[in-house]
Amino acid sequence: MPDKILNKMLPLWREAFYEKGATIIHQNTRARLLLVLLKGTVALSLRRGEGELVIEMVKKKGALFGWSALVPPKKYTATAKALEDTRVLTIAGRDIENFLKSHPTWGLLFYQRLSSLIAIRLYHLRSLLAETIS
Repeated sequence: MPDKILNKMLPLWREAFYEKGATIIHQNTRARLLLVLLKGTVALSLRRGEGELVIEMVKKKGALFGWSALVPPKKYTATAKALEDTRVLTIAGRDIENFLKSHPTWGLLFYQRLSSLIAIRLYHLRSLLAETIS
């Protein structure tokens, strides 16, 4: 999104810090926040029986996670854990939805990019599933 729009959104964002080992979001809980990685590494995992299966590593500055806050039924589909001290920006899903309703052109662009992110994650998950069952 252009800087002009991002600057208007700036007051909606909050910075948060998580120590190594902290759980940032829990799978199957109500999704309220969209998060952007500033620093650190986050493991996204799924509960599997007694354990967890890591499905993705979030390492790149600016990477989004917690997108479930914007997609019904608004439940996190994975658990996110800090693998090292981690800083993120957070925004409430309802705040970004309200903002994008008032800027529909940017809302369309945002949701197109979000759809791409979801498609990539689904592709990785299908690949992981294929490896697991073969």
